[in-house]
Amino acid sequence: MTRIPENFISTSLLADMLKNKAQVAKYSSELSTGYKVSEPGDSSYASTISQMRGTLVEIEGQKSRVSTATGYLERQEAIFEQFNDILIRANEIAAQAANETNSEVERSQLAQEVYEIRNQVVGLANSTYLGKYVFAGGADDTPAYDTGYAASQFTTPSSGQENAVIAYSTNTDSSLVRSVPVTNDLSVQVNATGPAIFDDAIRGLTQLGRALSGFKTEWTSTNPPVPNNTTSVAYTFPTEYTQQTQDIQTAMDLIERAREQDVIPAQTAVAGRMRRLQAASSLLELSEASAKGVLSNLQEADVIESATRLSEAQTALNASLTVTTQLLNQSILDYL
Repeated sequence: MTRIPENFISTSLLADMLKNKAQVAKYSSELSTGYKVSEPGDSSYASTISQMRGTLVEIEGQKSRVSTATGYLERQEAIFEQFNDILIRANEIAAQAANETNSEVERSQLAQEVYEIRNQVVGLANSTYLGKYVFAGGADDTPAYDTGYAASQFTTPSSGQENAVIAYSTNTDSSLVRSVPVTNDLSVQVNATGPAIFDDAIRGLTQLGRALSGFKTEWTSTNPPVPNNTTSVAYTFPTEYTQQTQDIQTAMDLIERAREQDVIPAQTAVAGRMRRLQAASSLLELSEASAKGVLSNLQEADVIESATRLSEAQTALNASLTVTTQLLNQSILDYL
């Protein structure tokens, strides 16, 4: 009979003990973390796990961009809602003033509210989001509108609110718009340039305020228009009272046209972009849930199964320790 060397037996027992110890550690980890795979290499589905983890990272970035873009558009939506309400109020004032029962003095008293409305509109046009001017195109750090950017001012009168012309900035990049690639298949415009939205309204409010204050308003045919100071002079009352009424009505028409053709379409466009973002967000949620489901199936441990296997591994480890201890004790006695 061939005698098995004791060192071979010892080595085998030690290997079994270490194997059982590793199994105990593995199933203990599964119970404590809830995962049977910590790293992609721990599974035969390593490439799938790695791909799903990468997909989840990508989706998280896309969700962040969707959130940022939605914030920009929600800011614009709120601005346009206020803008629309303000222009409605301006036309109410114009309609009230156009009534020829009002004297020139009573009309001039309404001018102050019109200029306050114009200031409100300029404030909305210079709104920011995350520190960037929303309607300044790509000129993020420059207000969209400021009296300092006017090509010229009215010379009659020579000062005051009736003199001011508020024009769009001509700074570098002020004509650019920015689109954000929120997903692989979708880019959404998140800012805008002011002229198409605010210019007509500001010009109409300027005309209305000047008419109520007693001054005619004519613009050049340039783009953008600037004051034609030859004809933008004071009315002669009472001779030109009817002319003042007509100019008030003209300004009212311009303000209403700006509301209908500039503000409302801008609102509609923003609402459309927001719907696209909402659809993209829903698809991202579905993709995220799908990727997490795949990872869950590949990575997450079955708690009951892990507990059973841990118990079996602990039993095997205890048996290995007992046998190893007995063998070592016998081996030592052989040498006594």
